[in-house]
Amino acid sequence: MCKIAIVTQSYKNDFNECKLLCESIDRFASEIDHFIFVNDEDAQLFGCMNYKRHKVFKKSTVLPWYLVRVPFKMLGHHFYISPLTIPVREWIIQQICKLGVFEVIGNEYDAVFNIDSETVLMRPLDKAKWIRDGKFIMFRTLNVDEPSHDDYCKAAKKLLSLPVPISEFGKYNYMNTPVCFVRENTANLLEAIRVKSKLKNWKLALCNTYRFLSLHEQQPLFY
Repeated sequence: MCKIAIVTQSYKNDFNECKLLCESIDRFASEIDHFIFVNDEDAQLFGCMNYKRHKVFKKSTVLPWYLVRVPFKMLGHHFYISPLTIPVREWIIQQICKLGVFEVIGNEYDAVFNIDSETVLMRPLDKAKWIRDGKFIMFRTLNVDEPSHDDYCKAAKKLLSLPVPISEFGKYNYMNTPVCFVRENTANLLEAIRVKSKLKNWKLALCNTYRFLSLHEQQPLFY
């Protein structure tokens, strides 16, 4: 039987929303482990969410040690800086934490479902709707004017050195919540990025990519 977990990226401004999410998981999905990743400076605030199946982690447990978060916004964004990367937007940091989650929670989980902290469960979670014949459900629709979609596809093509034109894999949009990351697929994706990167490090490769989305290449609706 497949073992899954829920993963949430949050921060201090979403504290109350994240707390409500935890309460809804307690009520409607109490058998599922829930991992919350927050900025290091917010860890104490979120400490009250370390209970039952909820576990709070600092983002630094995933990130390279040499990345330093700038404490103030620049051009409307928070950035992380280091001598090995361009300034890294916090949104990129969130995606790296999602992709690197199995480094922290281990390999006992077959997949994780990423759920935003603004989400709340309204009824019992039926895992049978997420998992079918050992495969995990994935939202997919034809791309219709999704902002920056072409930029995401160009980044994926470069990171993975894909030999096919963007038109062959960029016609679909997978953006939704929850988003499922299967452990084996994620490991293969990150290894492919690592091998193609100049420094042989997938985190550095992503940190030095200004805009990307975790693209599941050629995935069917269920995987």
